[in-house]
Amino acid sequence: MTTRRSLPRVRTVVPALFLLTALIVSTSCGGSHRAAPSRTDTSQRTTARRTVPSEPKYSHLALISARSGDVLKISDLAVTSAVADGRGGWFVSGDIGLARMLPNGKLDSSWGAPGLRKIKNCGPLIKSGSRLYLAKWRDIAASTEGTAPQNSTTGENGACVIGAFDAATGKPLWVSKQLFSQSRVLELVASSTRVYAGGNFSTVGESERQGLAAFDAETGRLLDWHTPRFRFDPPTSPLVSALTLAGSRLYVGGLFSSIGGKQRYYLAALNPSTGALLPWQPPKALGGAYYPLQILVTRGQLIVPGYDAFVAVNLRTGQEPAWRSDASTVVADGKLLYLGGNIERTLGPTADTGYNLAALNLKTQNYTSWAPDLGFKYVDVGEIIPSGKQVLVVGDFTNFIG
Repeated sequence: MTTRRSLPRVRTVVPALFLLTALIVSTSCGGSHRAAPSRTDTSQRTTARRTVPSEPKYSHLALISARSGDVLKISDLAVTSAVADGRGGWFVSGDIGLARMLPNGKLDSSWGAPGLRKIKNCGPLIKSGSRLYLAKWRDIAASTEGTAPQNSTTGENGACVIGAFDAATGKPLWVSKQLFSQSRVLELVASSTRVYAGGNFSTVGESERQGLAAFDAETGRLLDWHTPRFRFDPPTSPLVSALTLAGSRLYVGGLFSSIGGKQRYYLAALNPSTGALLPWQPPKALGGAYYPLQILVTRGQLIVPGYDAFVAVNLRTGQEPAWRSDASTVVADGKLLYLGGNIERTLGPTADTGYNLAALNLKTQNYTSWAPDLGFKYVDVGEIIPSGKQVLVVGDFTNFIG
């Protein structure tokens, strides 16, 4: 069973900080529009002849030691989703297409056909067993049978589909029927027999699916797997933003207030085989997890980073643990829980090192000393992917917002 949190988390600079930046700029320019720069002004580069504005620095990927937290490599490689390859490296997707990354951070030129580098994703990348599953753009017009569809770089003229690939070779195995045009897949999770996709779509091919669909893992065939109808109040289109498989439950999170006429705010459990709503009710402590961004079940705890809240509870007792966080991204690796924040929400007063990355020992319930400094003022963490002795962090890192 494999799960991957929502991608598009293709991240952008958060607008909320634009007002702060504008205020600082307007204040500094109030007396003169051409004030002389300070020698310590890091936004300027001074030469012997003139002062010119430096170019903003952006990076999207960091390789970090899992033991010490030392930053081993920073890269501007355009990666938006990744998954461990089981050999100390990763499979990665984004503007670079679909590729395998070696433990040293370089792309493996021997893996996959050149055409894989043209694939553009519209959702996350996951691995289950010997297969990779990727939500990718497919050109609507290129659907003649027997021909390879063209890939849309932006999705403006395309449709989002699920593709399966052999993890060993990169060979394409199947492509699902297209989802509704212009929709995205926000979450993928797979078992040995099914691939579940959640998002903001309303159809798959000609079949109605309300933000949640299941595909045959072997063939990609859309399964006759229907959930009770999702509703959201106030009236708007419900969407599924988070999924995870744990035992006999498929946990579903998103924008909904009821399923099949039964009240379920933002979080519910379904039967993975039938799609039927299970009687499980989220613990009261989870009531604040508006619009879940991710669902993680580990060591008896249910951890839900939400759009404006972070909640963790014991699944058996419903009690919250002693530790606190305000992370927007989490991943478990053995007894360690890695946490990442975004530039609107840091990790919170207990774990906030100023770097937006932390690790918690789930056994002792204490934060560790792992707190990598990526060297950027703004660190917006999209995904954290441990693999072997290293941790890959994907997101947006910059010293400039404006």
